[in-house]
Amino acid sequence: MLHQFGAQRFRVRHVNGRAVRVGTIDVGTIIYIQDGMRPLGGLRDRPVCRNPWMVECWHNRECLGSILAGGHLATVRSLRDGRRQQVADWILLRCDDLGLTK
Repeated sequence: MLHQFGAQRFRVRHVNGRAVRVGTIDVGTIIYIQDGMRPLGGLRDRPVCRNPWMVECWHNRECLGSILAGGHLATVRSLRDGRRQQVADWILLRCDDLGLTK
């Protein structure tokens, strides 16, 4: 997926002639993911910008065979060593709020 559809924080985009809610972090965004992120708080330490990660895709959630709106997991790739991993959207949003995106 190129966008996170049905996201809680969103922009409105027109896809195939209809308005849809699209998340605020697009595929291709470069972000510095931080250790020590907490869902209801900020960071424990100062941000470190050593290892940039790029958002490669968003994954749909599945529930009993049907697809739900809102991709809550993204695959990111390290631009330093090429590792790939899945990251929750709240981590990416917190890093975006801290200004850790390019």
